Amino acid sequence: MINTKERILNEALSLFSVKGYDGVSMSDIAETVGIKAASIYKHYSGKEDIFNSIVKSFEERTESIFNPVLDDDSKYMNISLELLIGMIKQTFQIYASDPFLSKCRKLFMISSYGWPEIGDVYAKYFITIPMQYQAGLFAVIQTKNASIVRDTSIMAYHFYAPILILLQKYDYGTITLEEALKQIELLVTQFAEVYGL
Repeated sequence: MINTKERILNEALSLFSVKGYDGVSMSDIAETVGIKAASIYKHYSGKEDIFNSIVKSFEERTESIFNPVLDDDSKYMNISLELLIGMIKQTFQIYASDPFLSKCRKLFMISSYGWPEIGDVYAKYFITIPMQYQAGLFAVIQTKNASIVRDTSIMAYHFYAPILILLQKYDYGTITLEEALKQIELLVTQFAEVYGL
């Protein structure tokens, strides 16, 4: 059974992901939860506190997905194309299908222009950390073929930008999850051919 504090957070996230941070009042949240606005203050000090709790929960859920530090380099040295495709598909599915993560992504994206702090969260978790992770992964993979040295940060741009676009297309409903996963398989396969992975 979800307690009131969790209900407030979940309902606020649902509202924020559609209307943006600025478009939602404490009264809106209270009405959706089915409580009086004053009752929210028993659990949160205000809307910013709710937002910060959402970000904290988002960080906790995603910290193991994109970890820039590769614990065991050896397992990536001779990674197969199938394993690489599987890793990317699995990560994409998590971000696309998990309701909490999906709503967070939409909240961060639609609210980032009016709130620089929210824009920083979006940039950190959907641009900076994934790019660092990919560059680190490619640096490890590249060591198996020392005769060809590439700028792994550029490789990360080439690799990750289309995946982020697919995620946005999925959010806008212009592509199904199955179509996106097929595109990812083609993307990773062609990327591996171009870079000789």
